[in-house]
Amino acid sequence: MVTKDADFVQSFILQKKPYKLLLIATGNIKNSELEDLFRENIGQIEELFKSHNYLELGRDAVIVHQ
Repeated sequence: MVTKDADFVQSFILQKKPYKLLLIATGNIKNSELEDLFRENIGQIEELFKSHNYLELGRDAVIVHQ
C-alpha cells in the first residue's frame, strides 16, 4: 500500500494490515516532484521491502520503521 494517509499507519501497527506499507511523508508536493522522488528511490525501496514491511518516503530519505 502506498499512501499519504496516516490512518494506515495505525492499522499497520495494530493489525499488521496492509502487509506492506509505504507512507509518503513529503507534505504538499507537485506530482512531478513526487514522480521524481519515486524514480530516484525505487531501487532502494524495492530492496528494503525484501526485509522490512513499513517504509516512509520523505523528501530527503527513505526511513525504515521496525
